[in-house]
Amino acid sequence: MKPNHAAQIQHPAHTAIVVVTDAGRARLFSSPPGNTRQLDELQDLVNPQIRVPDHAALSDRRGHVTHATAGIGHSFEPRETQHEHAAEAFGRQLCQLLGTAPYAHNIERIYLIAAPAFLGVLRQQFDPQLRSRIVLEVASDLTRHSVADIRDVLPPVL
Repeated sequence: MKPNHAAQIQHPAHTAIVVVTDAGRARLFSSPPGNTRQLDELQDLVNPQIRVPDHAALSDRRGHVTHATAGIGHSFEPRETQHEHAAEAFGRQLCQLLGTAPYAHNIERIYLIAAPAFLGVLRQQFDPQLRSRIVLEVASDLTRHSVADIRDVLPPVL
């Protein structure tokens, strides 16, 4: 019986993944084994909901409550803006992808470069297994930077 190499060809071993993200975009890279400078882009995800202004996603009027006994009313703001909700949903989606992508079982180390505000959102989404694979966090928004700029903030060997 011949060994099945199809899985290796379709999903090469990516022991280290570099995630460069903010609330609107996530870029995932791998580095070929033995290569210390090259980064290959695996995926580029976009969060279109982050571009929707809060006022476009909400009603024109604030919520209003009137107390029947005193006849006093007041308005209230939502606890979470549409932007915050979209960022949290994108963070959940990204964490799920890192756990379920075809190459996820090969990920041993994750190098995370995230915009500072979004890094906090992601930290709340990490499950223990994913958190244990993160070997470096960089609080910087490099989503629109070149691969060379991204590589410059990473250790020489991934």
